[in-house]
Amino acid sequence: MAQVKQFDPKKQQNNQNMAGGQPPQEVSQQTMSAGQTHAMTAGSAPMTDVQQQSAPGQIPGGQSLPTDIESRRQQELEMLQQTAQLKEMMAKSEPKIGEREIRKASEILQKYKEGKQMLESKIIANEQFWKLRQWNYMNDGKDDFKPATAWLWSCIQSRYSDAMDSYPTCNFQPRQKDDVVEATKLTSIVPVIMEQNRYEDVYSDIVWYTLKHGGSVQGIFWDSTKHNGLGDISIKKIDFINLFWEPGITDIQKSQNLFNTELVDNEVLEQRYPQCAGKLTGRPITLAKYLYDDSVNTTDKSVVVDWYYHTEYNGKKVLQYVKYVNNVVLYATENMISRPEQIIVDQETKIPMTIATGQSMAERGLYDHALYPFVTMALYPVEGSICGYGLTDIGRDTQLQIDKLNKAITDNAIIGATPRYFIKNDGSVNEEEYADVSNDFIHVEGSLGEENIRPVDTKALDDLYVSFLNNKIEELKYVTSNQDSNNGVAPSGVTAASAIAALQETAGKNARSSNKTFHRAFREVCYQVVELIRQFYDVPRTFRISPDTMAGEQFIEYDNSGLSGQQQQTMGMDMGLRVPEFDIEVTSEKANPYKKMEINELALSFYNAGFFNPQMVDQAMGCLQMMDFNKKNDIMQRIAKNGTLQEMLIKYQQLALQLAQKYEPAAADSIANMILKQGGQVPPKSIGLQADTKSGNASQEHPYVEKSREQSRESTQAD
Repeated sequence: MAQVKQFDPKKQQNNQNMAGGQPPQEVSQQTMSAGQTHAMTAGSAPMTDVQQQSAPGQIPGGQSLPTDIESRRQQELEMLQQTAQLKEMMAKSEPKIGEREIRKASEILQKYKEGKQMLESKIIANEQFWKLRQWNYMNDGKDDFKPATAWLWSCIQSRYSDAMDSYPTCNFQPRQKDDVVEATKLTSIVPVIMEQNRYEDVYSDIVWYTLKHGGSVQGIFWDSTKHNGLGDISIKKIDFINLFWEPGITDIQKSQNLFNTELVDNEVLEQRYPQCAGKLTGRPITLAKYLYDDSVNTTDKSVVVDWYYHTEYNGKKVLQYVKYVNNVVLYATENMISRPEQIIVDQETKIPMTIATGQSMAERGLYDHALYPFVTMALYPVEGSICGYGLTDIGRDTQLQIDKLNKAITDNAIIGATPRYFIKNDGSVNEEEYADVSNDFIHVEGSLGEENIRPVDTKALDDLYVSFLNNKIEELKYVTSNQDSNNGVAPSGVTAASAIAALQETAGKNARSSNKTFHRAFREVCYQVVELIRQFYDVPRTFRISPDTMAGEQFIEYDNSGLSGQQQQTMGMDMGLRVPEFDIEVTSEKANPYKKMEINELALSFYNAGFFNPQMVDQAMGCLQMMDFNKKNDIMQRIAKNGTLQEMLIKYQQLALQLAQKYEPAAADSIANMILKQGGQVPPKSIGLQADTKSGNASQEHPYVEKSREQSRESTQAD
């Protein structure tokens, strides 16, 4: 909706900097094609000679003669007429994205889908292994008892625990001195935004998915429905099965197109988008499905596609977005060609003029950062694929061998524990009575001999097979980095606590490497979160933060004013705008109990060694220079600050003692003793001498000294 303002020609210069606005482009009087009208502003007048003489998009101002006012009035009326004609032409023109473009996009989507069929099959099979359904992939043709062991499941579960022990948090570091305050605010506010998105649940799902399938995708979107229409950031886990990208790439940002799909009820679609009514029959796009335990019916659902791609506008990459179902366009940024407008009324001519105050969605794009709103990661990368290898891919064959061996050994044990007998066809023993152990008597005919019935002898398996099974189990533990020492089991003969800790630390190096991979993906998520804050946080919002001080909880208001372009000046010259940028340091918010104990012990050792004693600043700083541990610089800054405070305290103590010697001589000795007891330093000057700072005369002796000198003089003089 356009806004109305009174235009004062005297204040023309104050209206030249519209927020995010660009001047409308020059339009000829000739008929324009649909592609030409698409780039124009839907409510802006074309530029004329009058506009070119003044600021772009502004009505000429200043005091005017009556003839000048009438001339400008005629020009403004012509501009209004041209604007009306332009709007009419644009209304009649076809949208940029229509059914033909949707059909082409669906063809590209189908090619992308064919390129990731192997990945989809792998993910579905891995999910079956996670559910201990691995016997479905061993086609032996038998329908008997098939025990499924959980060794691979245990390896995944153990690595999941390691990852959640290293749940990440972000610390923002400024790249310029002017952004220190903003970096401190973001360090406190971004974790709150993550908490509001229940990011720990999202992170948990991401870890499970990555360990099972070898990679994961996180989507970072702006949800305009949050907070009663105010809008906020939304972070979700995306399934690889529902995402389609250009085959053969390893960086999702390099894909020419990107498609994210979702099954939605037809009833919901028709309520939300009335243009879909009667057009949701059939399903031109089919998605791969997991092998669910429950019966999942998708006949009344349609595949909604989110299509992302890039265009260029004035040499800048722009992210475009289209949402469609079947061949119906639900939303397209390139179809949104209207610019935000403001109506300014000329106070002299009384004619309202429409001025563009910003870019259209077609020019600006969906997000200002122009990135696909997805962050991908691969646990063990492979060339030519965004998704890497997971623990299931590495250990599935070994798990199959373990299950087959375990079944064979189990079957042999069952056979050996179950008595079986050979019975002659003409034997005299009643077989039914003999098989029923509850019968006390068994009938026979004739004489009973050993040739009538004889037990079946079974041969026990050699220990070699059991050892082979155990070796396969150890192999699975080794290749998935889930050895016994990772789970707190010490090897035989190792009893020293330090040795056990060293083994656990060494065995956990692969888990730490995987955690670094999760943290790198989290850093990219934080970067996109900051960019969305920069774009959409126009209205101040209140956040509750808990700083690491004794102040307790605080409530602060925050908006994107500190992230927008900052004016730069050098030697009084305007150097344009500077956008604040930050480096993100990712640390573990939740560490395991042993790690916390180690950090606490280190802090106590520093305290016991006197590192925080202000009188030992030099020794402590020299020792810390040779050490290496997390947040070392923070500790050094705290110790240096303690030394600065000690120097200031000594300075003020000496000043207090000097003032006492001059104005309160009787209290000088007690103050000096108090300073000495507190570890302070007494001025090197004698207490009995005090300089006269006011008059600059010779030093004045203490009364005690004068009295002693007088007594000494009297004792040496003759009567």
